[in-house]
Amino acid sequence: MAKSAHENKKKTEKSAEEVISFDTEEMIQEEQPKANPEVEALKEQLKVEKDNYLRLRADYENFRRRNQEATVSARREGTANAVEAILPAIDSIDRALGICTDEKSKEGLLLIKKQIETSLSQMGVSEIPAEGADFDHNLHNAVQRAEVEEEEVGKVLEVYQRGYKIGDKVIRYAMVKVGVEKSE
Repeated sequence: MAKSAHENKKKTEKSAEEVISFDTEEMIQEEQPKANPEVEALKEQLKVEKDNYLRLRADYENFRRRNQEATVSARREGTANAVEAILPAIDSIDRALGICTDEKSKEGLLLIKKQIETSLSQMGVSEIPAEGADFDHNLHNAVQRAEVEEEEVGKVLEVYQRGYKIGDKVIRYAMVKVGVEKSE
């Protein structure tokens, strides 16, 4: 009997060791997720769909930005074309003011000119500064030169036709007379 109690004790110790080590390995294996091909395929599909969504969203934002820029550009072009069409009438008013001797007629023409200038200003159209300004080939068209003193060289001396711009876009260049150095 002594033998069997000792053997039982040994068997119990072995069993306890085996059970503990077996349970630990089983627990470790249970903690690691089993690779499910369906889950992996769905994860990959989700990744692809998310990438497609992000690309589509970026494309839409680019489209929206380009469309907005095109709208602003088209509006500016339309305004420029309309203003360009009425510039001859504005020039005629300027010439009429230059030759008009009747004060009432002159006053009426000045009111009409002021109305037109106000309307142009509301559309974002502005007159190109010319007389007395430095000559700028981006804004002025030199149609005549005159020899002048050194301090007047490169300056606009006279404006023959006013120029207009909308924003940075020139609708019509100002036709001007420019001062140049005296030749000896």
